[in-house]
Formats: sequence, C-alpha cells, structure tokens
Amino acid sequence: MTCTTADCNNEASTYLCGQCVSDLQQWLDMVPTLISALNVTIAKQDNVRPAGSSSGGGGASKPGSAAPINLDALQLQNNLRSVTPNANAYTHNENAAGLAWLIQDWITKAEHLVSGPEEPFIDHEGNRKKVQDIAPPMPTKELRKWLREQARINVTSMDIRNWVRRGKLHAVERGTRPTYRPHEVLNAWKETQKESC
Repeated sequence: MTCTTADCNNEASTYLCGQCVSDLQQWLDMVPTLISALNVTIAKQDNVRPAGSSSGGGGASKPGSAAPINLDALQLQNNLRSVTPNANAYTHNENAAGLAWLIQDWITKAEHLVSGPEEPFIDHEGNRKKVQDIAPPMPTKELRKWLREQARINVTSMDIRNWVRRGKLHAVERGTRPTYRPHEVLNAWKETQKESC
C-alpha cells in the first residue's frame, strides 16, 4: 500500500506512512497552545486599532455594529478542540490525508489570527542603491507614484516639503515644478523612520 498523502509515494501499512504521521503529530502538538492563545483573539483583546479609528471609511463606529467577539477565531478554536491529539488515531481512516491537510489548514489560519500574517520583507537598502543608479530626478507627483510602485513606500507631498524645509532634501531643479532624486527621498524617508522609533 502507498501513503495517501498527495505527492508522498512512501510505502505504508496504513493510510499514512511513518513520515506523514510524524509530520501530522508535529502539527497536532501545536493545537493546545493555539486553543489557549485564541481566547485573546476571540475576546478581541488583541485589537490594536488606534482609538477613534474605525474599520470603515471615516467616523466612529456605531454601538453594536460589530460582533462582540471574533467569530472566525471562535470557529477555529472549536475546530481545533475537535482534533484528536494523537496522529496515529488517523492512520486507519481512509480520509486520513484529507483530514491531515484540514488540520494543517486550521492551525495555519489560527496562527495568522493569533500573531497576524507575516510582513513581507522589503529591502529598503537595496532599493536605495538601485534607485541611485536607475532613477532620474522627478517632480513630486511622479516621484510619489514611482516610490509606491518601485519601493513600496508612501510619501506625501507634505513629507517632501518638510524634508526640504529641514534640509534633509534638496531640489535638483527649482522652479514651478522642482525635481528630486528618488534615492535622496528614500534616504530622507529612512532617516525619518529612525527618528520616529
């Protein structure tokens, strides 16, 4: 008999091979901690939204407009409570591979709810070096769009004016439409980020 897990061709005497049972057990070992951690998420005590902000577009949220608990977290917690903690218990079930996948999916979703999705890594230092070599000076409007698309940062016109006023940034060409070197704007942005930490 072959293991029923997708892309696993190991020989097995049950529906899961020894390696897949071991992998599933590692996932199952995470369940008790996640069930406990989800209590905070369910109660929405991990909500770090600034005071006075709302999830909608402007204005304070209406009383009673949101669920008093995080229903997604509650459902995942209930799902995880239904899981058998011993991976060997699944090996004789013909749906073992599907159940293992479902358990992994629940655990991954629970981890995201508890700790939030991973932030994508942005290499700002590498971006500045590339920009210095390839990006010509630009007026503010074009520069803001370019920085959003190429460096994945948002810079406002007010930011640029403030950096010029403080001497962190200098226009290449002055006049009705001053232009700025993108790598110098990135340096000013990075310096400002450090100051705010």
